[in-house]
Amino acid sequence: MAESPGIGVIGLGIGRVHLEAYRRQGFVVAAICDIDESRLRECAQQFGIRRTYTSAEELIADPEVGVIDLALQPWLRLPLVESAAAAGKPVFCQKPLAMNLRQAVSMVEACERRGVPLMVNHNSCFVPGFLAVEPYLDPEWLGTIYHAEIHNYGFYTTFPERHIIPAMMIHHVALVNKWFGPIETVYCQAHGHDRSLEEGEVVAIAQLRHRGGVQVLLVNNWAFLEAARRGPSHSKEEVRIQGTRGSVFGHSEDMTVYATHPRPVEIKPVISGPWFPDAFGLAMRHFLDCLATGATPITDGRGNLHVLQAVFAAWESARQNRVVRVEEISLQADYDLNPPLGSASEA
Repeated sequence: MAESPGIGVIGLGIGRVHLEAYRRQGFVVAAICDIDESRLRECAQQFGIRRTYTSAEELIADPEVGVIDLALQPWLRLPLVESAAAAGKPVFCQKPLAMNLRQAVSMVEACERRGVPLMVNHNSCFVPGFLAVEPYLDPEWLGTIYHAEIHNYGFYTTFPERHIIPAMMIHHVALVNKWFGPIETVYCQAHGHDRSLEEGEVVAIAQLRHRGGVQVLLVNNWAFLEAARRGPSHSKEEVRIQGTRGSVFGHSEDMTVYATHPRPVEIKPVISGPWFPDAFGLAMRHFLDCLATGATPITDGRGNLHVLQAVFAAWESARQNRVVRVEEISLQADYDLNPPLGSASEA
């Protein structure tokens, strides 16, 4: 079997978690990049990486780098995706792909023009606990699935992204899109805690209806002030799935399947690791496997545009206080949730 291409990681905020995940998976990280030189030196020493850059363009040009892992903020990515595509290097892009829909479409099209694979790192789709229950999301076990819900809570109102819907709810939108198929309608209520929605929501509760009929409730509340009572937090958020014959419930590190047919049974699937960092490593493993076989990643760039449309549908629903059909969100429209220039970190 051919050796996996060297990975080049750009952005060492959440990218540090990527490095730990890749070390656990035995992947080769050829180079890293960050504008913070002290963070760059620290990560290089911790993970034994020799090739370091403060210029993303220089890392992309490095012949030892075969896959570009973009882990910097969404509003900084478009020119780097274009550069990686021009260099013919596959792109693994941290979620959300973008917070501006036109930028997302431009990134997808840049990669498609060059025939370069693009995968969005929706690590929620690769959480070991969630993967463990996927074989049971089947009529044989659960019958007809009609309802699901995901809850998570925390106290962190200063996301660099400012908006909880694209920053956190997108995890769950991508996951239920994987589990239950395309999303048809969204109704969302949101609140900014101590600021306006336009300045950034930190609480968002959405009801989704999938084309196949499954109804989903997503609760993201990151402004709950009492830490001791905040409830299921990321990355141990609560998941419930209900079917006519059984249910799934628990959190990412402790899931249970309860089935009633042909007789009542409770199953505890074996879970191979926690969300952080293992989901990140499993997501990259999936991408590398797809590169080796020519398969399309399950969270590929083109397919991910539907997830972003659902996210913008949630935002428009909260803003307009109405049900929004996902098809209303045109890929040609200028939907933009990027923070004002200069207000966000370049982590």
